[in-house]
Parts: sequence; structure tokens; C-alpha cells
Amino acid sequence: MLSSGRAERRGMADDVGFRAISARGTIYGRMRPAGREIFFMSPATHGTYSMIPIKRTDVFQMVVQRLNDFLAQGSLKAGDRLPSERELSDMLGVSRTSVRQGLKVLESYGKIEIRVGSGSYVADPAKNRSQELLKLIENGVSETFLTQLIEARTAVEKMVFEAFVDVANRKNIAELKKLVEDNAEEFLNPADESQAGVDVTFERKICELTGNAILMALQRQVHDLWATAWRRYGFVPEKLEVLHAEHLEIITRLTRGEYEAALALMAAHVDKSIGGT
Repeated sequence: MLSSGRAERRGMADDVGFRAISARGTIYGRMRPAGREIFFMSPATHGTYSMIPIKRTDVFQMVVQRLNDFLAQGSLKAGDRLPSERELSDMLGVSRTSVRQGLKVLESYGKIEIRVGSGSYVADPAKNRSQELLKLIENGVSETFLTQLIEARTAVEKMVFEAFVDVANRKNIAELKKLVEDNAEEFLNPADESQAGVDVTFERKICELTGNAILMALQRQVHDLWATAWRRYGFVPEKLEVLHAEHLEIITRLTRGEYEAALALMAAHVDKSIGGT
């Protein structure tokens, strides 16, 4: 197997061997390393989404493509666990942050499921109910569509947050705070902000803590459409440092028991106009 350093120096180097854990035993195969690129961020615009253009020549896209090719080989079936982030990082010759963000993209496409503390697993296509919504953008994405999507997502996230407030306590607020702290390095020093700006792990965690399976299913469909629509439009809505700051403020209000203020912040976190185009 090529070392990570050698793979980086050679860019699109030879294929690299991988090992994955399947219900049927250990699976071996090959995956090609990806090269590296640098991205640039647009300045934030108060009251609107920052609208960061997506660059199309990038290591990040190659990471996503290699991971997607890996799944397409068919060696892993629904429910099988992918190699760890560290193993994938070594295979591809890129940082773990790039791998983590690539996995999040595949999760937004409904191809894998990321289980905190356990790993990434191949999703069951039969359980992916987002396909009907995704048909709405088969012919492209307009600004009008994104405006309607923002309105729809705002309504869903408001319902989710209200459900969370009903069960909020020190323990689950601490879980939410830990997620924000764990995401800090990735949010403040992203490998590629133009891709990670659609990160919805914070909102998904809030919904998970409600224990409401119906809301979780509804939110997942909207999140899938959200991530795919913005990328197809050619922009992502916000800079990660802005998202992180907003997450911290929401946590602060929750910790103080200021639930109405936290709800207002959560709505403002999502309900922004489109700007910067």
C-alpha cells in the first residue's frame, strides 16, 4: 500500500488498496488517491446567505468521486461499515477533514449513514425517501426555487426546535454543545468551505435528541434536497465560521434557559434571503 505522503506527492497516483468490514467478512479492493487544491471564500453578507461559489477543479470533488466509485464497486452492501476515516485518509492521501466532509456529502445524497461513535455505513436505497423531492430539481435550480426551499426548511427546523425545547435538559444540551465543540476545528479551518457550507449536523442532532422519528424522517428529506439543490445551483449558502458562531449563540441561550430567544436565533439561522449572486 502507498503511504499517505507518497500518494500526496504523486497526486493522481497508483491505486491504493483498501480493507472494509462487511457482514460477510473483510473485503479488499483498490481506491485511487486524490490530488490537492485550494479554495477561496466570499465575504459574508449580514442578513443574507454569503453565497460561496463552488469550484469545480478540486481535490474535494475527487475525494467524493473516489468514495462514490468505492461504493459503486458493489463490494459493500446495505448495512456494511466503510473503512474508518483514518484508513480512507491513508488510502486517498488526503486529510481526514477532507474525507469527513466527503462522507457528509455522500450522506446528504442518501448513499451512506454516519453513526456518531460507530462509523459510516452503506445506506439502504429502499429506505431513501428523498427521491421524489429530488425530482423537483431534475431540470435545474432557480433562485425562486431556493427561496421556497428556505421557507420550507425554516418551517421544518422550527417544528424540530420546538419539539427539542419540550424535552431540553442539561444532558441533551450538553450533547449538543459537545457536537459544536467537536465541529469547531472543521468549521473554523475547513478543507473546502465551498462544499462544507451545507453542513446540517447541528440541526440533525437537535432532531435526533427529540426522539421523534417522524420529524427525523421529514427533516432528512428536506436536508437531502437542501444540499443537492445548493450544489446544483453552483453555490453553497454560508461560510462555516458564520454557521459556527450562530450555533454557539444558540447553545448559550439554551444553557441559560432562554428558549424563546434560542428559537428566534434558530429561525434566523436558516431563514435568510439569497444574496451575493
